[in-house]
Amino acid sequence: MPLMSGFSKPVGCAMIPGGPVGEHLVPGAIKAGDTLLSVEHITDGSPPTRVDRTAEFSITAGKGGSITNTTTNTTGGFLHVLWARSE
Repeated sequence: MPLMSGFSKPVGCAMIPGGPVGEHLVPGAIKAGDTLLSVEHITDGSPPTRVDRTAEFSITAGKGGSITNTTTNTTGGFLHVLWARSE
């Protein structure tokens, strides 16, 4: 997933499948030192709904390309991940 330009720092985003508590792979080269701006849990419905789960996630320590969820099972939904690149 390409980074978005126009901000003072590059910003990346990805939509990934939800899953059990634990590590989730994120395309787009998210890495330690980046700033996790938001993680939204999106579930299907008419209309689909979103819940802000940012406080439950962190960029996986010592490992690039993933975030870790410490609290909520998001299986069956999707996660919209937004982060700012450290430079």
